[in-house]
Amino acid sequence: MLLARRRLPLALVATAAVSLAAAAIAYLLAPDEYWSRPVITGLIVIAGGLFALRFVYTLRADRRYATLLEREVAAQTRSLMDSLAATAAAEHNVRSLIEAVPDAIVVLDAEGRVLEQNPSARTATVTPPATPPGRSVFEGLDQYAATHVRTNLAAAFRGEVRRFEVPFGHADGSAGVSNVIYAPVRQGGKITKVLALVRDVSEQRRTDAQLRQAEKLAAMGQLVSGVAHEINNPTAIISGFAETLLLEDLGEERRDMVRMILEEAQRIGRITANLLAFARGGSTDRGLVDLNDIVQRTYALRSYYLSTQNILVSLDLDPANPKTWANSSEMQQLLLNLLINAEQALLAVPPPRSIVLRTRVDELNVLLQCVDTGPGVPPEIRGKIFDPFFTTKPVGVGTGLGLSICYGIARDLGGRIWVDSPPGAGSTFSVEIPRDPRILPRAAAPVQEPAAPTRSHLKVLVVDDEAGIRHAVVSFLERRGMDGRRWRR
Repeated sequence: MLLARRRLPLALVATAAVSLAAAAIAYLLAPDEYWSRPVITGLIVIAGGLFALRFVYTLRADRRYATLLEREVAAQTRSLMDSLAATAAAEHNVRSLIEAVPDAIVVLDAEGRVLEQNPSARTATVTPPATPPGRSVFEGLDQYAATHVRTNLAAAFRGEVRRFEVPFGHADGSAGVSNVIYAPVRQGGKITKVLALVRDVSEQRRTDAQLRQAEKLAAMGQLVSGVAHEINNPTAIISGFAETLLLEDLGEERRDMVRMILEEAQRIGRITANLLAFARGGSTDRGLVDLNDIVQRTYALRSYYLSTQNILVSLDLDPANPKTWANSSEMQQLLLNLLINAEQALLAVPPPRSIVLRTRVDELNVLLQCVDTGPGVPPEIRGKIFDPFFTTKPVGVGTGLGLSICYGIARDLGGRIWVDSPPGAGSTFSVEIPRDPRILPRAAAPVQEPAAPTRSHLKVLVVDDEAGIRHAVVSFLERRGMDGRRWRR
């Protein structure tokens, strides 16, 4: 059909040409004959009509072609506009995502100049530090950081994806660390720029260091526990033989020396008992705890270090014998954390330095306070000091766990902990814990007269895995007139 439509204009033109040729031949053969004029005229009319038909057909065909062309152009235009709109929407979405990313995103050229950046990069304090477009990121870096960044940027332009860390300084002067990723951007098979992703990982590094410090403290607690157990056995042996020697008829000078040996061995035993009580943290067993005893034993653990730091400690203990139902190792850990916190605060101020450990009791609660003359707690961080891993101390000095552990222990006991710190007047950490009905005063038991020592011959079986302890106990029993038998496993 289409082929027939294309052949029709050609046929009309051919017919018109044949008519004109026939008219011309008739005119040449019989120019004066009567029949030649109508024939020639008719042929010319036919040829003119055919040419007219051809023109009309061509005109209509041109119009149809123009209409089809307009429709095709309109369709292509709509398709192009849709593609441009989709591209613009995709670009908008990508740009919105990039602007919403909290990390700094920067596009760099081979010289380190900033080509583009997202809002986070314009306000960031990480590396590159808020460098405006057209400026080099190396301008705000020290010599070491600039060399490190330049080396990684050159490697990225060679096609490598680089991941590295760069130290920098925060606006407040504290040290920070930024994690940087350089990714090459290729255009036409060539690397024309590098995309830099920068994240401040200072807090993460600080948290990691605190966790490592907490693990070290846990390992040290286990070590202290093992050492205390090992010291206990020889201490018990020394105490046993010293008590046995005191049963002998010694001169006054020798008795004083043996008594001094016994007292020092008992002192070692008290120290190891305190270490064991602290290292045994985590037990849920609770009993009636004397706060005054806790304060005295905890102070004994730190007394030597406190004296070397020229820190005077005063014990203000309530004579009403404040007791509460708690876990003794938890209470000792709570007070030790408060005491260490006060020590570290006092190291920042010149002498004189002092700490007061105070206990109070009323009808409902017992109160434990640790008062220091340090610089105090600034108001802006007073609400954060009990948060886990929050610390104002340098990395490696504090873990940020001490006060949060105190808060957890006080809360578990149904009490509370708070701090009072007037400007320039030191700090007072207070722990208030409810008393337990089981500590109400009871009727005193009647005092019984001590029974007269028995004169019967007793046999005692002594069982212990330490040969020294077995020997010391048996020797003591034999001095008391008993028959001691040692049993070995």
